[in-house]
Amino acid sequence: MINTRNNLVSSLSAVKPRYIPLWPLWLALAVATGAMVYSSFILPTIPDFARLSTIGLDSLSLFIAIFVMPKNFSVGFLLSLLPFVISWRVAAIHDSFFGMASSTVVFILYILLYIDCVTADSIHVRYAGQSARLQWQVATVRIYFGFNMVGHFAEKIFAGSDSFAHMSQVFVGFGLSSGGLAVIVAGLCELAIAIGIGMGFLTRLAGVGAALYYLIANHYGRHFEDGFTWNNAPVGGWEYPMLMIVFFASFAIAGAGRFSIDEWLIERNRLPRALRRFCVSTPSETSES
Repeated sequence: MINTRNNLVSSLSAVKPRYIPLWPLWLALAVATGAMVYSSFILPTIPDFARLSTIGLDSLSLFIAIFVMPKNFSVGFLLSLLPFVISWRVAAIHDSFFGMASSTVVFILYILLYIDCVTADSIHVRYAGQSARLQWQVATVRIYFGFNMVGHFAEKIFAGSDSFAHMSQVFVGFGLSSGGLAVIVAGLCELAIAIGIGMGFLTRLAGVGAALYYLIANHYGRHFEDGFTWNNAPVGGWEYPMLMIVFFASFAIAGAGRFSIDEWLIERNRLPRALRRFCVSTPSETSES
């Protein structure tokens, strides 16, 4: 029988879309990459370092989608989705119409592939009924909240020199003398949250780190001084920060669960035993008797 102590009891090798092929995503990513080149050099709306961000990240997404996703759909999906979303966000910051339009098409394809994957998985899962649906519910919410951090760190470390200078001044206004260094540190922390929570990598550790980061960041943002309601003046109360803190901290309980890098690493025994406690709360090897 299956070891019920294991959080990750089903095989990830069967988790892949059933009806939608991958080639439309490849084509759309190639078009999006071309749109970023056009918006960077032909109709230059994307400036300086942001050009490298958009073109490079979309190219990376395309490479992963072609060479990783067909072999390991869940890993390829997560690894390619994050750089794509960053590029999309940078294009939006700089009002690149062609970049945003092509990226919207790409994102719709990612969503359709994910829905197809969830639907197809109901045939293969080795745990049944409500448990399977709850695993996918958690995965969906986890990916959204993790990748939601893209909206915060993209403008700090990927959107070019003007955006970085603006954020440095904002951080000086928070009382931090080294605004530029603080922007880099904050951006890297937020990127780590996107990887740890959104991709589900060392997720229990990431949950604790993300909660602490939000606690510190919102102290400097002075949200805790404005009462509870988020729309309180001048900067908003602690309603939203506390929601994020509780949500991120909750992953310290049991980890990412289904459709995560942790699950893939543990299933293939590619994660050192000493690190597994940072992924799941119980021994993760499956055993049958």
